Amino acid sequence: MRLLIVTLGSKGSFYMNHEESGWVPALSVDTIDTTGAGDAFNGALAVGLCRGDSLRSSIDFATKVAAYVVTQMGAQPSIPDSLLK
Repeated sequence: MRLLIVTLGSKGSFYMNHEESGWVPALSVDTIDTTGAGDAFNGALAVGLCRGDSLRSSIDFATKVAAYVVTQMGAQPSIPDSLLK
């Protein structure tokens, strides 16, 4: 699958492949630390795709996980492994 996802921080993300394209808005949260947000987004995206979720649904999930991560201090402690199961 050829796919492009551009994350835009608080402005959300844009995605595009041969079949669809779209914009996913970011969630409004009280940001404490953005460290690890991209890693969390990519990990959650992979989880969604591996579960067989649609591309849009996987990006929505990844957006929610990244929004949660930025509300915590520190990269590793903030990544919610329980949400990815």
